[in-house]
Amino acid sequence: MPSIDEEREVLESGVFIAVFSSALLVVVGLFWGFPWQALLLLVVVSVAIGGLISGMTLADVRSAARRKALTHGALTTWAGRNGGSFGTTVAAFTGDAQGWESPASPRFRGELLAVGRPQGVEVGVACCVEDVGEAGTAVTAVLVRLRGQRPPARLSRREIRRLDLPQGVDSVETGDRELLVRYEGWPHSSSAVDVLVDAAVHLATNSHDVGDS
Repeated sequence: MPSIDEEREVLESGVFIAVFSSALLVVVGLFWGFPWQALLLLVVVSVAIGGLISGMTLADVRSAARRKALTHGALTTWAGRNGGSFGTTVAAFTGDAQGWESPASPRFRGELLAVGRPQGVEVGVACCVEDVGEAGTAVTAVLVRLRGQRPPARLSRREIRRLDLPQGVDSVETGDRELLVRYEGWPHSSSAVDVLVDAAVHLATNSHDVGDS
């Protein structure tokens, strides 16, 4: 759920909109000589619109908070089942006895982070919101540590469609000892995380699909 500060900010914005628009309507109405009944009606409508905007914004904030909570639980469960760790900052993995390599990658950044070793392969999962559009775009990046070096490669949309990957794949690329698969959206269950990770690990084991061993 959103914090009290976030809810207060939304409500304060709604009050500001209602007060400002009402004052503006009153000034304009007085200037043009509108009857007080008409001014009162305009103020009521203005307040109602401000309340509606605040309600819709608050609903969006609460919905986003619920989605984040689901993803938080999904990554925590996935990491626990795969001998890994969960954190909200890269610093949370510093000094871990497991000696994770994924946190050192510049691609391992986001609001919710997890590492694990499914099938004996180190995998990092990073969920972030990129500033694309008004609300931003939710993205899940799955990083698979490769056993050997791969030359830099990025698959085209056509090549991605030919692969047996889940829906919502945004991009696939390799570099150094890392395979990166970016998906649109955030997973809301540990089984959904499994689907994304398993597909990336399977792709990493097939050198002919992207890059060379």
